[in-house]
Amino acid sequence: MKRFIARYIAMFRLLWLTPKVKGEFSILKSEQRDNTTFVLLPDNADTQGPGIQSLFWNSRKGHCVVEFSEVRPEGRWFKVLKTFGKDPIPTKGAWLSGWLGETPEHFGINNYDRIRMFDGTKALLTKGDSHRWVIHVHGRKTLIGETLRNFPLFDSLGFSQMAISHKTDPLPAGLGKHKSTLGITEWELVDQAVSYAKANGAREVILFGWSLGGMICGQYLKRASDISVVKAAIFDSPMFDVRNTLRLQAGLAGYSDQFADEVIELIGKSFLLRLLGYPVMKIDSFSLAKNSIETDIPMLVLYSLNDGYIQIKDALKFAEINQNVMLQEFEGARHCRLRNSNIELYESSIKNFVGIL
Repeated sequence: MKRFIARYIAMFRLLWLTPKVKGEFSILKSEQRDNTTFVLLPDNADTQGPGIQSLFWNSRKGHCVVEFSEVRPEGRWFKVLKTFGKDPIPTKGAWLSGWLGETPEHFGINNYDRIRMFDGTKALLTKGDSHRWVIHVHGRKTLIGETLRNFPLFDSLGFSQMAISHKTDPLPAGLGKHKSTLGITEWELVDQAVSYAKANGAREVILFGWSLGGMICGQYLKRASDISVVKAAIFDSPMFDVRNTLRLQAGLAGYSDQFADEVIELIGKSFLLRLLGYPVMKIDSFSLAKNSIETDIPMLVLYSLNDGYIQIKDALKFAEINQNVMLQEFEGARHCRLRNSNIELYESSIKNFVGIL
């Protein structure tokens, strides 16, 4: 019975999203040294990730930018470089991320619009060359803020840019919905964004997907009736296979691959999901590590084997079964923190890729 209940809990944690976000570790201590704040975090694989990063707590209501300072027996000390709102305090449920800011202004972007899309979600828009667009798609249980660190780069390259919201994002950007289909239906968000770009002069569109946003962009490329305006796709830490990622997550939580497979089987057969309005979800049938996208557009996959959140080896399988895929590894980086680990390599990889289109 316990295993039966555990499978249902795992299924709904995957597919039924709530606005609350909770990290895996605690801020152990906060102290002042010569008018500078330092925070103590546990010493683990996640806090060992390189680079300047965002530290979140209190379901993303607390946010500061930190840089590793020193390791001591009690843990790893980080220097607080910038705080958005209240100062960090000892608390549970914290996590590190790659954001580095929350609003366009935090990245020096002052001229932008927030537009309402056809489905009621809101997108952020900056205007450059009306013929060349980048559409950014953030990952699961994150927000547009995840994508903003790349806006200055594409702005310098002259692109118009749009970052779209998911229906499951909280109001006012999203619709506050709860149902996630892991890309099976979310690709329609990309479809409406591409249609908007075309209506506003786009002749060349680059898709940029983060984590689950990579799956969403991939499903758009597989399922949309007309992708002729899309000239390339870039993926940062992409989640290309739900089964393999769930196996990884199950292992981190102390469960077996078999348990993860049982959850996948439940998703495909659950009558309860049908009653709640979910489509039939045959997980392996929309895997991008097992099924080719069947397009010849250039694609750049940015990844780290130390990702820690998704089964990133699926990125290598993706490259094997698709044409025209370029891979760039970031050694030691954590999930969606590739740019943080090596900004020079990250931005030069993108510039070189865009330069050959």
